[in-house]
Amino acid sequence: MRREGDGRLTYRTDADKWASLWLLSAFKRKKLLEYLMTYVVTDNCIRCKYTDCVEVCPVDCFYEGENFLVIHPDECIDCGVCEPECPAGAISPDTEPGLDKWLKVNAEFATQWPNITVKRDEMPEAKEMDGEEGKFEKYFSPKPGQGD
Repeated sequence: MRREGDGRLTYRTDADKWASLWLLSAFKRKKLLEYLMTYVVTDNCIRCKYTDCVEVCPVDCFYEGENFLVIHPDECIDCGVCEPECPAGAISPDTEPGLDKWLKVNAEFATQWPNITVKRDEMPEAKEMDGEEGKFEKYFSPKPGQGD
């Protein structure tokens, strides 16, 4: 790489160009991650665990706990098809205010729980539990589900 008299950078090969761009992007990765969006599963899923969302996900980014589902934030492509499929309304974009906790919960347990890609029956108590406040503190289980 060399700088021309007019300030332009020129590269000997395309590989040099891409290496320079990669190094530049390394400095900006942290900032870039702040702008990327994902969807997260929130506490209304706990003890409901409807899996309608799983069935429509084009990238299979859902992971199953004993009584809760999570979305892997690095796998989610932000397509949004899962959000309207959730009967409990437990899926939201992480850009909504107050969802930092849920982004952390989803990221943590997506690496510990098995992947789920098929629809199953909801939990027996799903209808009664839908809308109950404070389910994370009362009922959340860190145990993995069965997965596929």
